Amino acid sequence: MSVWWGGRVRSDDDVPLADDRGLLLGDGLFETVLVKGGAAPLVDRHLARVTASATALRMPLPPLLAETVAGALHELFESEARPARAVLRVTVTRGRGRGLTPPVGPAGLVITLGSLPAAADVAPLAARTVAWPRVDPRDPLAGHKVISAMARVEARIAANAAGAEVALVTTVDGDVCEADAANVFAVVDGVLVTPSLDRGVLPGITRARCLEALAREGRPAAERALTSLEIARASEAFITSSLNGVRPLREVDGRPLAAPGPVATWLARCGL
Repeated sequence: MSVWWGGRVRSDDDVPLADDRGLLLGDGLFETVLVKGGAAPLVDRHLARVTASATALRMPLPPLLAETVAGALHELFESEARPARAVLRVTVTRGRGRGLTPPVGPAGLVITLGSLPAAADVAPLAARTVAWPRVDPRDPLAGHKVISAMARVEARIAANAAGAEVALVTTVDGDVCEADAANVFAVVDGVLVTPSLDRGVLPGITRARCLEALAREGRPAAERALTSLEIARASEAFITSSLNGVRPLREVDGRPLAAPGPVATWLARCGL
């Protein structure tokens, strides 16, 4: 196969990802892991999630994935000049090959490390509920961190065009399930609510850690469908992600919120 890349024709050996199914079809999974001082204490949770997704989607994983990631992290950390804070991205694909029929060959793997600002950005955000995409909880890809994220890119563009920094995404049934790249929580009638996983929600690592911290302290939280009407009258709302932890929302669909609210403040004090 011949490939045009970088201004000239090359062989596929010169551009090894040219026929990777991740590039051609978005046929793969990824994880973004927070790294502090060269350590990634939550990497096991991320690798457990990608393993569960690969099993559900009948996708092979590279052998000795955990060992490979650990070795790569060490080398990448040194190559990146030992940043205080960084993001490790692990991308696995179904391997090389064109067409929709999956190949028999080995899985693909790309691991990168990029420097991040020394502190997470926790400034409150404005959110806007967008009309598209609509998550179908019955979709076999729902709840998995797939690399084909164009729908979420379009959601963020729509939110930005409406004057917000982040999009809130609904299901085909109309309930709010996620932010464009994060999980969502809202305090409704004094109860902290986060959409349940059966709504097509990604099982976020920070989402789980928040629920664990709340349970340890006996603080109530409900995992269930979160309606648009409920988030419209929430007293507090925030989103969670692995890289930025708990991020308060100062506004939802033009309605101001106190940010950070008491629950987000408490979770931040817990180190989340």
